[in-house]
Amino acid sequence: MDLKNKPKDLLELNPYAKVPVLVDGEGVIYESAIVNEYLEEKYPAIRLLPTDHLRRAKARIWIDFFNSRVHPAAHDIAHDKETEKAKVQIRKHLETLDREMSGKKFILGDYSLADITFIPFYTRRQRYGVTIDDTLPNLKRWGEELIARPAVVPTL
Repeated sequence: MDLKNKPKDLLELNPYAKVPVLVDGEGVIYESAIVNEYLEEKYPAIRLLPTDHLRRAKARIWIDFFNSRVHPAAHDIAHDKETEKAKVQIRKHLETLDREMSGKKFILGDYSLADITFIPFYTRRQRYGVTIDDTLPNLKRWGEELIARPAVVPTL
């Protein structure tokens, strides 16, 4: 889909005119985090949120961190909006993530929607002019392991 020339049906399905949009029978669901949670609930055989209430809340905190901090800063860089400020912000956010990932395979210990939420940013990092190298060793390892997952590889 050419997002610079959005089709009329996207605008009819989603008032935000953004992707993803999931049409499931009569229902229309949009916004990435909401689509992810909808699918988590609809297909409970593959758990992507912890069953423990506190750990589930922590997953949502990290999902919010990506959606309210990392992705907006990346968007500002990609769209030349206060680029220098956004670069400082994104570096700070990535350093926070690098510290969080120290000694962990996944952000909550087990693979979850919090990890999945990071994948689109990681795969587009060059578009945002972001380098994740040995100065962010935990983040680099985590990102590489995420995109190497068998369920992720075919989507890249």
